[in-house]
Amino acid sequence: MQVIEKLKEYENFIRHRHGDESWVTVYKLIPIGDSDEDSGMYCALVAVDSTEQTMSNTGWDVGFGTGGAGFSCTSEDGENKVDYNSNIDDPFLRLVLRREFNGIYENYCEILEEFRLLYNLFYDCSQNIYLDFDDSGEPIQVIKVEENEIKIKRKYLKSFMAVKQMNLVLYFESTWHTNEQINLEKEIKESNWTYSVYCGDSYVKGYSRFLRICGKKLFNCEAVDTCNIWPFEKVKKYQSFIIGGDEDAAIEYTSNPEKLSNYFGKNPEAPHYLTSVFFKNEVMQKYYGSSKYKIQDGYLIKNGIWRLRFDNNSDDHISVFLGDLGRDLPEVEQIYWRSFNILPDGRQISRANFERSFLGNFYDSEKAEHIFKAKFNEFQEYWLNKYGWNFFLPLTEKDTHFFDSIRTLLSNEQSEFDNQILGLAKSTIDSVNIKDLSKFLEVENEKSISLILKLIENSENFDDFQELLRGVQALRSSGVAHRKGTEYEKQIKKYEVLDNNYRHGFNRFLLGFVALFNELMGKSS
Repeated sequence: MQVIEKLKEYENFIRHRHGDESWVTVYKLIPIGDSDEDSGMYCALVAVDSTEQTMSNTGWDVGFGTGGAGFSCTSEDGENKVDYNSNIDDPFLRLVLRREFNGIYENYCEILEEFRLLYNLFYDCSQNIYLDFDDSGEPIQVIKVEENEIKIKRKYLKSFMAVKQMNLVLYFESTWHTNEQINLEKEIKESNWTYSVYCGDSYVKGYSRFLRICGKKLFNCEAVDTCNIWPFEKVKKYQSFIIGGDEDAAIEYTSNPEKLSNYFGKNPEAPHYLTSVFFKNEVMQKYYGSSKYKIQDGYLIKNGIWRLRFDNNSDDHISVFLGDLGRDLPEVEQIYWRSFNILPDGRQISRANFERSFLGNFYDSEKAEHIFKAKFNEFQEYWLNKYGWNFFLPLTEKDTHFFDSIRTLLSNEQSEFDNQILGLAKSTIDSVNIKDLSKFLEVENEKSISLILKLIENSENFDDFQELLRGVQALRSSGVAHRKGTEYEKQIKKYEVLDNNYRHGFNRFLLGFVALFNELMGKSS
């Protein structure tokens, strides 16, 4: 491509795309080498009252350099005056500071500290990116740092400009080396960009001439209340949810707590803050499948970012108070929950939720998954305190999800049943502390189930516990760990797990382990 065509292409990029893309190049350096091009890009904020003067010429006002703080010396009335300046480039402010150490250490670039602190950016050194986080705790890439280029998301640049009430100047320069006989000079000045083009004798070996473009492009800041930083955050949008009606005419109402009634006379014509909203169980699949979330009896927690009070004590639905949906869930989460919203259609909140929320009573969960996990932890603590070693070995970090995801089935499907059987087996039978338990029973070469059964061999419920342990192991071995076949079907029928009742079948196993833990604690006391 001839250099004139390269120039036209570059001009088109500067005029129509540079600074208007979602990612803005604020630093770029292609140094002089053996190639036919060297170029650079840089940026600075400029005070509003200095902008007109800045755009009156095509040269860079600040070049690649360290910037930062330092002293300035001036002469006033014949006397020297020394002042300390936190920004020696005033009225300009660099967003990227190039740090140089005279060859003692490798040079590098860093981002203006004020910018990083204002948005509380996290530096991910593994990817060389800076991250912000949205209301739901999801990471947002804000700055991408590459070897010779730095890009900042335009949304954050505009926000910072509004906060500082300073305009943004994007500097650009590109030089192409050629053996073409060219002689071109021009200067362009318009309201938001200015640049000059000129030629000269090349300073790169193998080329006779160069063509250079050098200039800057201006972006004006917006009002400070557009920055989306407290106290100027964007107003939260609230989703509406179904609170009544039927399939032909569902009744919806906003979850905005400020528009709901309460017990003190607020918004008397509106639905109450504590109006129950119902959801399919499948709404929880997203949260059980990620280590970012913690699910407790009555609470869903996102890594300390947000916390939703909800009713997860019913087997066939999840319910949340209408006002809690608006108060506790970020907007993006509200949209997700809305997709699982179902008609009340006679559904009710659980007894546990009623006792806790309306009567103010302590009330144990009646749901199998909560009962199992509470008893499992109680049994582990009991055994460790009494004997000084764990009955079940703690799962490795990569396996903790097996225990965390144990739950009453969200859907009555075989695939979920199989996954839950695997998690239950991993957390119990596969985790038995065979070494210490064998010493305790003074036996050798016994497997986990046999060891447990030896502990309870005199129990009047021995046959039930043996069926429980053998059942979980058999279903795990014949259906989860291997290809399904006649053996799996045999075990399914043996343990009365019917095609339309996987949820009940798995709950039976959970409650069976609860009884086993109670038996073991009773035998050990």
